[in-house]
Amino acid sequence: MALNVNNQLDLLHDLLSLHAEECCGSASECEQISRLIRSLQQQPSIQNSELSQIVDVIDHYGTSGAVSNNLDDHINQHQTDIQQWLQVIKDSNH
Repeated sequence: MALNVNNQLDLLHDLLSLHAEECCGSASECEQISRLIRSLQQQPSIQNSELSQIVDVIDHYGTSGAVSNNLDDHINQHQTDIQQWLQVIKDSNH
């Protein structure tokens, strides 16, 4: 079953929330974040939203996190960003 945009945003929010709350994660979670972002970038409803302004940055976070030698540090360094991204995702997911 394919996920619709709201399902994808919910999943993205959940993954980023876990990173924010636990300050740790896995390479596979980072890869999933990047896959979700790439799928969302193809959605016309996202292209003209506030979310469109941060998807590249979130994709970079996921991609670089997946290959990071110290993922916990990577997540900790992006805590402020993650909090901002979570708010944008929450605001754009109706």
